[in-house]
Amino acid sequence: MRMADRERTIRGRVALSGRGVHSGRPAALVLSPGASGRGVVFVRTDLPGKPEIPGRIACLAETGRATALKANGAEVRVVEHLLAAAVGLGVDNLRVEVDGAELPILDGSALPFARALRAAGIEEQAKEREGYLLSRPLQVSGGGGMIAAFPAAALTIHYAVHFGHPLLRSQYLSLTIAEETFVEEVAPARTFGFLRDALPLIEKGLIQGTSLDNTVVIGEDAVFSREGLRFPDECVRHKILDLLGDLALLGRRLTAEVVALKAGHELHARFIAALMEVCHG
Repeated sequence: MRMADRERTIRGRVALSGRGVHSGRPAALVLSPGASGRGVVFVRTDLPGKPEIPGRIACLAETGRATALKANGAEVRVVEHLLAAAVGLGVDNLRVEVDGAELPILDGSALPFARALRAAGIEEQAKEREGYLLSRPLQVSGGGGMIAAFPAAALTIHYAVHFGHPLLRSQYLSLTIAEETFVEEVAPARTFGFLRDALPLIEKGLIQGTSLDNTVVIGEDAVFSREGLRFPDECVRHKILDLLGDLALLGRRLTAEVVALKAGHELHARFIAALMEVCHG
């Protein structure tokens, strides 16, 4: 489907730095304008030849605790928060130079990335934007979760989570995705995790960069966060954020009504693969 507007990128360059949430290692990246039709391209500046990794589903390497991409002998991990910011702000093309295998977690949300993109300035490019129009309903399920999609005039996401936890219980939110809605209602939502899962992850060498500054930690009878919750339903908002970031791997804008229940990165990937089969441009 031909969209009425044009592709967009950023006007200047902007840098961010922090630590990887899993490795705990320092991570720095530079966002700069991307060429029309290229989408989001990650560049590993720390490797010989500075290999490029397109932000496309064909490069998907892992969907465990985060989304990882691999191409040209290089990998980049935890890309979903930056990709969500690009989708939410309507940035189609972006060059992301990163000096390691993991993007910085920053505050655990997409808000620092969204602010950085806006600080760089967002501008239209000459090429008309192309999108995916869902031609018929579809559904994928697995691992106790489900995602369905229906033809619609705009991208609307209905997301529900239920963890059987006395503090989290069930959360549900429905949003039609637009730039200001994303910035105000989705981008600030931080990653979250359960205290009971922390030790097994640490033993696997993961979450070395996790802190109460970048993660909402849910204990058996208390929620731990340096600043408290940003929303009463922050967890489901972050799930919408993750889904938007993974939908960026389509390489085009999706127009559909999406319903997700107890999903995650792995099911998101299966959903995207199904979308590629039934959508048309």
